[in-house]
Amino acid sequence: MSKDFELPQAPVFLLTLLEGLALDNGLGIDDLHRILSSDDTASIAVEELEIAIEWFLESTKKPWLTMGFAQRTNFQQLALFGPLIASCKTVKEAIDLFQQYLPLLHPLMGFSVELTNKMLCIRYGKQNTVPVKPFYAEIVLGALPVWGERLTGRKFDAHTVWFRHAEPYYADKYREHFHCEVLFNKPYDALWSSVDFLELPVLSASPKYHAKIKEQASEHLQSIETVSTAIKSLILSGLPEEISVEDVSRVLNLSERTLQRKLAEEQTNFKALKQTVRKEEAIRLLETTKLSIEQIAFNLGYEQRSSFSAAFMRWTGVTPVKWRE
Repeated sequence: MSKDFELPQAPVFLLTLLEGLALDNGLGIDDLHRILSSDDTASIAVEELEIAIEWFLESTKKPWLTMGFAQRTNFQQLALFGPLIASCKTVKEAIDLFQQYLPLLHPLMGFSVELTNKMLCIRYGKQNTVPVKPFYAEIVLGALPVWGERLTGRKFDAHTVWFRHAEPYYADKYREHFHCEVLFNKPYDALWSSVDFLELPVLSASPKYHAKIKEQASEHLQSIETVSTAIKSLILSGLPEEISVEDVSRVLNLSERTLQRKLAEEQTNFKALKQTVRKEEAIRLLETTKLSIEQIAFNLGYEQRSSFSAAFMRWTGVTPVKWRE
């Protein structure tokens, strides 16, 4: 792969939030930036963001603070995405758009909405996969009560919250944040509330402005989906052989520079897409076939089982054997 490609990018406002939280908790901004691989604060790679969050939680000795990130966030900080959500008519419309346009905000965050027994279940993650890091679920679910209250002017009444990870010693901090029962060691991360919440009106609803900004977001999202889907398809069809950036550029009739720019717009790159394809295909093969771990590793282009197992651990937090079990 070309050395000009960068790691997938996360929105800059998340780094700004970390800087503000660092100051609030007596930490130095210089120390925060020192752990990043680049001095360019105009962008931050997803991997760097994870390192920065883990540094922050370790330095403050307050691992529960991920749930409070949304307290420092306003909708204007979220560029195109924030005003799009805040100008909806109802909470239901806002949640639907939140799901649809989340790739514009962050490539590793997603959720689904289910309605069961008159209860609203907001479930973190996509396709039942294990979150890359537990704090992503804490950030997303922790933001829902905060943003729900800002949108409607009413207190968000959570009924129950689930987390996959084991109950920590600071479990009461979760209950203080959500004001409800919080359970751990559950099969997935989720928040339950009354289904009536969906019908509440949004205080800042602006139909004309919303229509205009939604058109811009749709064009951006369409560009993202078209390029990424095509590239992922080409990568998958080439396995177990490696496909190069040059190969993809030639098939899509795009210059490498244009391809790089389009991927940067969606906060990802060619290397990240290759890893995503391998992860998704590994999960599919583990769950739907009886192929050995060695054979799956070979199908994905790994020469050794150990290399595949190490990569799978980075993706999911568990071994291929454990996932299949």
